[in-house]
Amino acid sequence: MSYQIGVILFTFLLLVSSSQSVNRRDYKSVPASKLKFNSRIVGGEVADLGAAPYQVSIQNGFGNHMCGGVIVHDQYILTAASCVTGMHKSNVKTVMSTNDWAGPAWEYYTEEIIIHCKFDQPLYHNDIALIKMKSKVAYDEVTQNITIAALDDLVEGDKLVMTGWGSSEEGGDYEFDLKKLELTYVPLAKCNSTFGYTKDLDIGHVCAVGKAGAGACYGDQGGPLVDSRGRLVGIGNWGVPCGREFPDVFARVSFYYDWIQSTIKGCGIY
Repeated sequence: MSYQIGVILFTFLLLVSSSQSVNRRDYKSVPASKLKFNSRIVGGEVADLGAAPYQVSIQNGFGNHMCGGVIVHDQYILTAASCVTGMHKSNVKTVMSTNDWAGPAWEYYTEEIIIHCKFDQPLYHNDIALIKMKSKVAYDEVTQNITIAALDDLVEGDKLVMTGWGSSEEGGDYEFDLKKLELTYVPLAKCNSTFGYTKDLDIGHVCAVGKAGAGACYGDQGGPLVDSRGRLVGIGNWGVPCGREFPDVFARVSFYYDWIQSTIKGCGIY
């Protein structure tokens, strides 16, 4: 599979999954031993409750998980623009304070969706957005915001961690339990050579790769990439699904730091 086909398939399945109508599940009365699902995001492992207190699930009006997102402010969630573009704010909600996106959780409704004004100009670039919630986050031990990396100081070989509820296999259902996966930073030039010097990569992206058979999959888009200091360095954008030994591509949040800050302060809404 070429990386272009992989990107198109990734986007198609994201749209299909967001259109499905299923009710939210409540497993409070179901023994954990009876729940049948894989325990990995394509090579990852189940995250402990509170291991990623900044992680949220972006859901549609039916309560279906669509994408990941990150708490970056008392009232703002950072995610990928491709997750929310074309959606009405009444059909987008944020679910947090849980490791089970379909279980009991705190739900926040959307006041405004702010998409980068140059999203997809050119294609696969500037894939970043902010969701302003109607109410502020109720912080607790499993619900916290995250520090955004203001400087691009990653070096080759740095260990990074991604989390998400994406599928554990190509074509599979989304996981209910949050998973985490260690990745290794890949410099942009090296990453671009892997993809045959595509124009779909630029300084606004950051690449990271997992071990063979491990990586992002459908449903992980918009989710966080975090460095060893606990700073947010990336937001899931695109890649060749799922765990095919190609680097996964994230929006480089240090590149968008000024846009994020000015938007939150009310000076960057387009």
